[in-house]
Amino acid sequence: MITQREIARRARTSLKTVSRVINRDPLVNAETRARIEAIIGELGYTPSQVARMMRSQKSNIIGFISDRVATTSSSIELIRGAQDAAWKAGKQMMLFNVERGSDTERHAEEQLAAFRAEAVIYATPYHQPVDRAATGIPCVLLNCFDPAGRHHAIVPDDYRLASELTSIILDRGYRRPAFLNLPEDIVAAPLRARGFVDAGAARGVDLSGAVHTAVIRDSAGAPVFIAERILPGLMAAAARPDLILCGQDMLAMNVYFALADLGLKVGQDIGVASFDNLHPIATMLQPGLSTMALPYYEMGAAAMLAAIEPEAHPPGTVRVPGRFVERTSF
Repeated sequence: MITQREIARRARTSLKTVSRVINRDPLVNAETRARIEAIIGELGYTPSQVARMMRSQKSNIIGFISDRVATTSSSIELIRGAQDAAWKAGKQMMLFNVERGSDTERHAEEQLAAFRAEAVIYATPYHQPVDRAATGIPCVLLNCFDPAGRHHAIVPDDYRLASELTSIILDRGYRRPAFLNLPEDIVAAPLRARGFVDAGAARGVDLSGAVHTAVIRDSAGAPVFIAERILPGLMAAAARPDLILCGQDMLAMNVYFALADLGLKVGQDIGVASFDNLHPIATMLQPGLSTMALPYYEMGAAAMLAAIEPEAHPPGTVRVPGRFVERTSF
């Protein structure tokens, strides 16, 4: 087994210097650091996590409790962003995919306590409130927030996402956009509706009557898209919409099909815009869907940094902006 003593011998330096390089001491001479890191890479040395924990009294483990995030394609980037940030900081991320309130969540908590996790990130698949009880381990909420304000939380800036996207739409000359929104019990829905209406008001366009709920729930609570019920009436109006803004890319797919049934070509007869940048839907739709990408990767990375330095990230909510991904749907 390769030891730090062997690395020190090959690098012609002290064991203490090798230890400082492995533990990322910024005061080590750059030339010495490069030589030692090259030898570490050549030998394939991996430091003992147990020994490191005993020396530093830290586990270097950050827990990531995923409330079904790991099974949701649109939000898997939350995990990737957090994992990349953890590796960059020399931390190990311990991931648990759980169902809230079940034994799986309790088991995850027990495992994190047993491994002496330094902090935990609790993530949900969409923006929502959670009641996260104190466990004795610093907690960062990801894609969710505590209404009581007891934890640091990272969420998408849904108001700004809608405001910026609507501004792009209006700046391109569209004057009669209709917003087919998500269910009102989704936190993002009223925030995006307000961003849509406010962006119109800022440009002298009254959009207050142009918001329509286009997703309902069945008896089991599952979402049901109803664009095909709404669009015929909107398209028959004297001042019919010149663009349809969709609450998410899955709904946009429903809108594409409904518009085709009405004999309308997206990108030619009418524009379509959306939120998510969900792959492969956004790229496979024809024409490609112009959409506002949710900042899941950036949110995951920000949550990991907050978990690593909880003292620098007090309770409160941080809202992260997204970015517009242009294709040819408007």
